[in-house]
Amino acid sequence: MALTDYRSVHEATNELYPVTYTATIVAEGTRSDVVTLDGRCPIRLLVPSGWRSTAAAVRVLVSEDGTTYRRLYDRYGTAYSITMASSRAVQVEPTDFAGVNYIRLSSCTAAGTAVTQGTVSPVGIVARLV
Repeated sequence: MALTDYRSVHEATNELYPVTYTATIVAEGTRSDVVTLDGRCPIRLLVPSGWRSTAAAVRVLVSEDGTTYRRLYDRYGTAYSITMASSRAVQVEPTDFAGVNYIRLSSCTAAGTAVTQGTVSPVGIVARLV
């Protein structure tokens, strides 16, 4: 997990200011490393230019303790899935991630079949306090 902090002097005191974390999927891998959200909720995913396949989506795995990960489902019982395409910024609903401490991303098809990424794929997770 990497934290990039681009805050100016004026923004440094504003904890609502978004920060960008990086969830990296290794070459020929399907799951990212773990990202600690520091009490923030994702608001946008930044898809790298090398993202494999326009058919690749992301399923979200969450954990409260950093050890046990479970697939995130929405309030209707549907696995949380985000459609991805290379070089895009994708909006997500921050309240869907309320209370999540740790997150992993899993590259897959819309049906949930794993999709390996051909190159290292650093997905940016822009997050803020909600």
